[in-house]
Amino acid sequence: MATLSLRMRDDLKAKAQELASQQGVSLNSYINATLAATISQAETLAMMGNRLSSIDQEQLHSRVLKFMSRTRSGTEPKLSEIERAIGRKPKS
Repeated sequence: MATLSLRMRDDLKAKAQELASQQGVSLNSYINATLAATISQAETLAMMGNRLSSIDQEQLHSRVLKFMSRTRSGTEPKLSEIERAIGRKPKS
C-alpha cells in the first residue's frame, strides 16, 4: 500500500473530518472510500460512453420511452418490505 502526503485546504479537511466522523470512520478511510467511488464512477461513465457510442440514439430513446410507459408510479417500499423480498429477516 502506498503512502501519500496530501496538501489540503484547512476548511476542506475540517469538512472531510466531520463527514468521516458522522460515518464512524477515520479520515484516511473516508478519503480512500471517496476516491474509490469517484474513480469507479469515472470508469463506469467511460465504459457506458463507449458502449453507447455505437448505439442508434433514436432507437435507444424509443426503447427508453417504451419502458417508461410501462412503469407505474406508487409509494416507495418500506425497509421491511425490501428485506422480506430479498429473504432477510426484518429488524424489529
